[in-house]
Amino acid sequence: MNLAIERFSKDQKNIEILFNHMNDGLMITDHKREILVVNPAFERMTGYTTDEVIGKDPNFLQSGKTPRKTYDEMWSHIRSKGSWTGELINKRKGGALFWSYITVTEIKQDYPEETFFIGIMRDMTARKDNEEAMKHLAYHDMLTQLPNRIHFRESLEKALGSASNTEKVAVLFLDLDRFKKINDSFGHPAGDEVLIEVAKRLKEVVGKNGLVSRFAGDEFTIFVVYKEEVFLHSLIDSLFEAIQMPILVEGQWFHLTLSMGISLYPEHGRDVDSLLKNADSAMYMKKGEGRNNYCFYEVEMENKSVDSLTLEADLMDALEHEQLEVYYQVQVDLETGKPYGVEALVRWNHPKLGLLPPIGFLPIAEEMGMLAEIDEWVLKKALKQGSLWHEQGFNQLKVSVNISKPFFQKSHFTNIINNALEESKIDPSLLCLEITENMAILQLKEIREKLMALKEKGVCVSLDDFGTGYSSLSQLNFFPIDTLKIDQSFVRGKSTKEKKAIVKLIIAMAQSLGVSVICEGVETEDQLTLIKNKGCTYAQGYFFSKPVASHECEAIIHELNYSK
Repeated sequence: MNLAIERFSKDQKNIEILFNHMNDGLMITDHKREILVVNPAFERMTGYTTDEVIGKDPNFLQSGKTPRKTYDEMWSHIRSKGSWTGELINKRKGGALFWSYITVTEIKQDYPEETFFIGIMRDMTARKDNEEAMKHLAYHDMLTQLPNRIHFRESLEKALGSASNTEKVAVLFLDLDRFKKINDSFGHPAGDEVLIEVAKRLKEVVGKNGLVSRFAGDEFTIFVVYKEEVFLHSLIDSLFEAIQMPILVEGQWFHLTLSMGISLYPEHGRDVDSLLKNADSAMYMKKGEGRNNYCFYEVEMENKSVDSLTLEADLMDALEHEQLEVYYQVQVDLETGKPYGVEALVRWNHPKLGLLPPIGFLPIAEEMGMLAEIDEWVLKKALKQGSLWHEQGFNQLKVSVNISKPFFQKSHFTNIINNALEESKIDPSLLCLEITENMAILQLKEIREKLMALKEKGVCVSLDDFGTGYSSLSQLNFFPIDTLKIDQSFVRGKSTKEKKAIVKLIIAMAQSLGVSVICEGVETEDQLTLIKNKGCTYAQGYFFSKPVASHECEAIIHELNYSK
């Protein structure tokens, strides 16, 4: 033994001072693990006096929160090594839990009654509380106290790893519609209160069935593990109902809606990044189509989601710098096999992102109030191109142009159409205006008056995407419609009895009304045969040609006209 320690230990007073004034709690038990003595620090730490603990087994301090395995390892190590150091969750006299960092050493002698155990423990509760607080901050959103994206990603990864073969995992990406207006109009404090209430409602709906996270700003993410489809759809309905209930903040009622995208494991991805990315893409796609709704991810959405803020800035310059371009898709007369018309479809040659389809930027254009301007530009370009084709000998080729609601609602809409016809010198009967079914059920009088004025000039009218909206069939009698376009969803993909029946019904109805029918989305010989057998007049789709630039379309028109 070190001489200094030997000299120190010979003086009983030194031992007493060390025993009474050390900050760590100390207890000594005999070989039967019965407490013989404890120091003042032990009393302060546990709340028990010496008299209350003498003769007791130290296990009265156990809280039940430390795994049994830890105690087994402790005594095994003491028996083999003579000492053990580790962390235990103990309980104070008042019932409060505390973390202790403890070292237990066996003083082994030849005779059991001369063997002792010495335990020295340090209260780590404050440190552990700080660690938990830091962990909470690292894994939770400070405003709503919901798990943050780090927590969400880690929890989702665990859920994917533990999901059984009979379980599915759904990832829901939610965005509050037009939330920016709340911040702009009422200030960020009001916006924060709204977010806190939204978080509370989402958490109440999901409960223990999954995890809700504030992902960023006004975006929230949810994942749930489930077996039955009915559960997921019920959950989605409950989420929309919860958010649509008005929120009261400082005397002001706020009415919210949300857009939601959903991806499913394993169909839409097998890892966290893929599922989040695809749910996000689905959400933005639905947001672009009108908000306050949800949709499941589809493969076609890949690469269609781009940063809307960047596009907004770029779109302002697109028309001025001639970045927009009109593509054309041929429409074929099924009786002759010759092209009878073309549909004009806008594309954007973005300087950095390449060629963007309409779904990639028209919803943004509508938000910015530019949709009517783009429609008018497409109309004039398409009529000019149609005039060139007529001069080349294709003088019966119809030009179909899509008309958006903002364009149609312009007070001088009919004047714009008439002026464009005069500038292009095209026969009005060779212009077809395509309106959507959903627009056709709004403001019947205004629509009828404008269309009738153009019909008197000879302009044709087509009802686009028929079968996907909510119009009453009886209302079709009120519109001067020349053609019904059967939505491609009834033609594309696998043929079913239901699809066949719907196509047959629409064609029969059109024939009874004396209007022609175009089937969109024809991709295969079988689909073409089906619609011909059902009596369809015209068709368009990838079977004939995808939408292409004017010079490519011209080549296709030549080929179809002069082929056998």
